[in-house]
Amino acid sequence: MMKYYQDETFKNVDFKLQQEIAEFDNCIFKNCQFQNLKLSGFNFTDCEFYSCDFSSANLNNCSLNECTFEECKLLGLRFDACNQFLLGVNFHYCQLNFSSFFQCKLKKTSFDHCSLKEVDFTETDLEASSFDHSILNGAVFDRSNLTKCNFMTAQNFSINPEVNNIKAAHFSKDNLSGLLLHYGIKIK
Repeated sequence: MMKYYQDETFKNVDFKLQQEIAEFDNCIFKNCQFQNLKLSGFNFTDCEFYSCDFSSANLNNCSLNECTFEECKLLGLRFDACNQFLLGVNFHYCQLNFSSFFQCKLKKTSFDHCSLKEVDFTETDLEASSFDHSILNGAVFDRSNLTKCNFMTAQNFSINPEVNNIKAAHFSKDNLSGLLLHYGIKIK
C-alpha cells in the first residue's frame, strides 16, 4: 500500500533512505535530498520545494501536479518521462541545466531567474510561459509552441522563428539577436 502524506513539512530529509513509494499532497520540502533517486510512481500534488536537490533523479511515471520549485537543483532531469496527466510545474531561481521537457504540455509555466543551459524544449507546448531573467545557452527550441511567451529579459537563447510558433511572444529589442542567429547575421 502506498504511503500518503498531507499538509506536512519535511526539512533536511534524505529521501534516498525512504525506499517505499509515496503520495504527497500539499506538502512543503526544505533542503531535502532526492538526487539519483528513482521516483517512479511517486505523486506530488500542490507541493512546494525549497533548496532541494533532485539532480539525476529518475522521474519515470512520477506525477508533478501544480508543484513549485524554488532555489532547487534539478540537473539532468527527464520531465518528459513524468506522468503527463495534469503535469504542472513552476521554477524560481532553479538550476535545470541538461534537463528535457520533450513534448511536454507546460502552458503558463514560470521559469523565473533559472539556469536552463542545454535544456531540450523540442515540441514542447509552452504557450504563455515566462522566461524572466533566465539563461538559455544551448537550449533547444524545435517545433515548440512559444505563443505569447515572455522572453523580454531572457538571455542567450537561440530560437528559429521558421520552425517554432512565436506568435504574440514578447522580446526586447536588446535580445532580438536570439531570433536571427540561425541566419548567420552579425549584429553589433
